[in-house]
Amino acid sequence: MFEFIVTLIVASLMMIGLMALMVGMTMPFQGALVRLRSNYNPRAVGLEGTENRVGPTLTTLFGTLKRTKRLEGWYGLYKGAAPMTLYVTLISIFSIIFVGGSSTRGPKGTYSVPEAGGIRMALFTIVLTLISLPMTIIINRSIITPYRLPNNPRASLKILLSSYELSSPVRLYLTPGLLATTSVHSLCVTLLARTMRVTLLGISSLEDAEDVKISAWRWILFLLFQGLATGYLAPLEVVATRLSIQPNNATFTTVSATEGADGDDIPDGVTYAGTDEDVIGLRPTTDPYEGMVDCARKLIDEEGWQSLYRGWWWTMGSNVMSVFTV
Repeated sequence: MFEFIVTLIVASLMMIGLMALMVGMTMPFQGALVRLRSNYNPRAVGLEGTENRVGPTLTTLFGTLKRTKRLEGWYGLYKGAAPMTLYVTLISIFSIIFVGGSSTRGPKGTYSVPEAGGIRMALFTIVLTLISLPMTIIINRSIITPYRLPNNPRASLKILLSSYELSSPVRLYLTPGLLATTSVHSLCVTLLARTMRVTLLGISSLEDAEDVKISAWRWILFLLFQGLATGYLAPLEVVATRLSIQPNNATFTTVSATEGADGDDIPDGVTYAGTDEDVIGLRPTTDPYEGMVDCARKLIDEEGWQSLYRGWWWTMGSNVMSVFTV
């Protein structure tokens, strides 16, 4: 029994270490992607009818990385690393418990559908959604906040979450549209992806391909499906990002750069992560997104339909690469 406990502890520490290493390599890019998708860059009509943009104009991942490094230094590039490590560790543990497979995002950021079916797959999808929603809120707000968060998790949450959310964490699940968006996304990268793999390739996992002869055109069709899935996955990810950083208050109030998620003054001792210039612009919460569809509509109306596809190539690359990793 003692040996089993020791083995379990060692295995757990190794898993956490592996997850931390993975996050260390990918966090700057994940953070830049969140900032790119969060940046509020509405159109405005300038002199002589020319179209201008309000706020920072970020169009590329590397441009966002460069701006973050310039304004917030190395610290800014690794914002959200701690909750991200916790998140991927939890997902890995639960994926092993429920389906004996890997998490939804593999070590290289690729989508990975665990090998399972029926009830276990449905349970995993539910657990994935329940864990992803609050962790997505915490991670994304940790990334986009202009402040240097305290080492104390409780103090950090007071900056990232509104008092309305802190008084009852269940209210995170009531963030307008976020649960619906997260649920649809989870279904797309688990049940739908696996169904299409079985339909097009006749196998439920890559390991089965060794025993089944699959024609080249079937592989081409599946690769094409994975690539085209970007058409609905990228907008879902952009919408989920926008909804996750929007404070959920009993009554919405405007949040400025010198206020927390509640509109309250930032506690004493908390300073900017960099200069007084924010890396990204945030949408005023006086006219909040009211749901998944409303968020997509306002994104199109205010920032153009292209805003729904910020970082689309990241989503496409991850989705296509998953064909060879599951």
